[in-house]
Amino acid sequence: MIYKLIITFLFVQGIQAASLDNIKTYNWNGIEVLHLVDNRYPTYDLAVYFADGALSDGKIKGLSSAALDWLDLGTRRYTQKDIADNLEFFAVSHGGSVNHEYSLYSVSGLVKDIKPTMKKICHLFRDASFPKKELVKEKRRARQARKDIINSKGALASMIARELSLKGNSISYPVGGKLSDINTWTQKRLKNKLRYFNDKVKKKIYISGPDTAMGIEKIITKDCGWSGSATFARKLPARAKVTNPKIYLVTVPKANQAQIRIGRLLEVDEKVTNYELDLASNFLGGGFTSRLMRVLRTGHGLVYGVGAYANMQKEYGRAGISTSTKNENLEKLLTLTKAAIDGIIAGNIPDEEIERSKGLLAASFPFRFEKSSVFLGQLIDLDHRGKSFDTLQKYPK
Repeated sequence: MIYKLIITFLFVQGIQAASLDNIKTYNWNGIEVLHLVDNRYPTYDLAVYFADGALSDGKIKGLSSAALDWLDLGTRRYTQKDIADNLEFFAVSHGGSVNHEYSLYSVSGLVKDIKPTMKKICHLFRDASFPKKELVKEKRRARQARKDIINSKGALASMIARELSLKGNSISYPVGGKLSDINTWTQKRLKNKLRYFNDKVKKKIYISGPDTAMGIEKIITKDCGWSGSATFARKLPARAKVTNPKIYLVTVPKANQAQIRIGRLLEVDEKVTNYELDLASNFLGGGFTSRLMRVLRTGHGLVYGVGAYANMQKEYGRAGISTSTKNENLEKLLTLTKAAIDGIIAGNIPDEEIERSKGLLAASFPFRFEKSSVFLGQLIDLDHRGKSFDTLQKYPK
């Protein structure tokens, strides 16, 4: 009873803080602006959505990610130290994120400082010069980060699995580029890429916080110079469908365990909903009570952890299983995993297991509303995929 009361309280509090009824929309010089009114704290979260991503890089891979990551290396007026000192004074969190289809630049801080903060951010977007001295240092760090991935076996396995499973498709290449791409990121190319995002790519702005956070319209339209005249929106090119199952072995020197990634591409014409994907992945690999965890860990002690995921994006999706085991246990693990999946397909799904998975989803659902930044992220994803925000209200049912 106490458990149910806690969950109910969280759900009610979350919905009050982040209800769809608290959304207002504006038009700033042709740019759609969504405001999630949140008066709980004197803070704001802002995200600028750019309707293009890593696919715009063409042959110069990773350029979009680098351009947004390195905005604060310096401008004609301010050094990197000047910029860092200014933004740190206002306790601002800021940064870019890029996927193949779209890009985001996020900023958060105290509402009382939003105007000077956004003036500085707009200055970076309009005048970032990527000084050669600082650029050399950042490229050196980027090279080392690419080399260090060999020491993170899980991250390496996931990167390899994505590229091989999506082989022949434009979405297979890492959005941040590879080691060999870094030399192609020149000052001129970075400036041109930023100019492209500023002047050509369609934008939408998402803001959470009190009404006082909305006094930045002139800053966005004048200082950033953004308007509705930038209209380009990325559409994914036609993809090759992966039809024949394949097994890949990637050898890694001195590896003392086997990293396993099992999965496939999901097509939009499969007509599967995100609700069904959430339930399926939670049932299969969502925590200690999931089917694979009970089979592989509890039943046979083969793994420390195992996870399953399944989700759709705008024009494709991915489903997969992720785990690792000792090299000598690999064959047994694969055999048991296949048997577990075959059992589910055959209908071996006790009602209590389904109810347990549904309970876990229900318990975690309120946390999607706990932080405005998390809620904004869901609205951005739904917008990008052309889905109604009502999806969030229908989810509990």
